Amino acid sequence: MSQRMTIHSLCAGVALLIATVFLHPAYANCTFTGEGGKDGVVTFQIPPAIVLDPDTPVGTVIYDNNAESGEVRVDCGGADAQIRRGYLTLTEGDAREDVLPGVYKTNVPGIGIRAASSSEQFPDYTEENLTRPWHSVGSIHGYSHYTSVFRAAAQLIVIGDIQEGDLDTSRLTAQDTLGGVVIGEMRFSPTSVHITTNTCNLVDHNIYVPLKTVNVQDFNGQYSDILTDGSFKIEITDCAAGTKVDYQFTSAGSTGVTNGNILGIAAGDSAAAGVGIQILDKNDTVLQFDQNYTAITSTQDKVPVEIPLKARYVKTGEVKAGKVDSVATFEVFYR
Repeated sequence: MSQRMTIHSLCAGVALLIATVFLHPAYANCTFTGEGGKDGVVTFQIPPAIVLDPDTPVGTVIYDNNAESGEVRVDCGGADAQIRRGYLTLTEGDAREDVLPGVYKTNVPGIGIRAASSSEQFPDYTEENLTRPWHSVGSIHGYSHYTSVFRAAAQLIVIGDIQEGDLDTSRLTAQDTLGGVVIGEMRFSPTSVHITTNTCNLVDHNIYVPLKTVNVQDFNGQYSDILTDGSFKIEITDCAAGTKVDYQFTSAGSTGVTNGNILGIAAGDSAAAGVGIQILDKNDTVLQFDQNYTAITSTQDKVPVEIPLKARYVKTGEVKAGKVDSVATFEVFYR
């Protein structure tokens, strides 16, 4: 009788347990000492409305200020305390280095921001102090006991053609952090600043002025009576509140001016001779060409402005009957 011996092989499975150790860099644990988040904050107070001339040159600083915070103490323990700083919202895509170093566009076309900060002194706008979009600038190693005062400077700058709008100052907030702790913060108030240009609009750039027919014997000495009615006026609309409106008549572009206040008439076969035209204001004061006059010192918002004018003939020699055609060029200034 044969026997079959079955040998069962016992295989011991050995599970190799590999312990994976994840190594993290050790960062500093920093604590802030001061009046909460107050001492490290500076707030720039901007006027709630800024009115600008529409032709304000690019590069003009329209707001300029500096400020400093209270004292901030930061205690850090550990290997590294990362230093980060910059605008929280603005990006490199907003840069306008073509205007001035460190300038970034805001949400209002034509208006830019430039800021700087330092813990050592009130900053100038050198590269080491300029505020840039959020970035890392290095770290502090080991244990650190850090006391500082956050000092900042800020400017609003014209960077192009200005369009009316509301400047969102919350987009201009910038911070300095050490080990994740805010040790300096730049804020702006109010949260919305209205930017407007004090431009106005002329109702008519070309004003046709009919003159009454006058006979030679109608002259009262050297002058005729007033030849115009109430339609001779410069009309202006859409002025922002507080706009000063000045005007002048210019020799350039006019049909000749003599004695500073006599407008010549156009030559021609049928033209009159021996007379010129004087332009007067509403008070019958003769206006001098190339001299500035104030129509209104401060406009009301969007209230139309009228500059009433008059005209009369003045003898300049022997009077000859004929046609009178003249051109007077005027300029209006909004400030």
